[in-house]
Amino acid sequence: MSERKVTVKGPPPEGFVEQIIAEYGSLKAFEEAEAKWDELVSRFFEQGEALRKLYPDKFAAMAPGDVLIIADTLEELLQRIDEQGISRKEVITDFLDVESGPMVV
Repeated sequence: MSERKVTVKGPPPEGFVEQIIAEYGSLKAFEEAEAKWDELVSRFFEQGEALRKLYPDKFAAMAPGDVLIIADTLEELLQRIDEQGISRKEVITDFLDVESGPMVV
């Protein structure tokens, strides 16, 4: 995995570090979660073209463990994510539009 470089202009917003620590437990845990997210995004984009061919004009979600969920509507997709007990914060969703590129939400 490549090293990411971040350029920060000025101090973080007030309370930002405290918010990260409250949610993740530590800055290290936050960095680890970000690295896992980056890996998931990469895997999803690597499969993007194949998914568009297999599931044209469908909604798709990928969760950790390469769990793939496909649905006809966004509402149906979100319902399936919830039914599987997956946190919506852990999934990448996309409409597999065959006429345009990916737009991850």
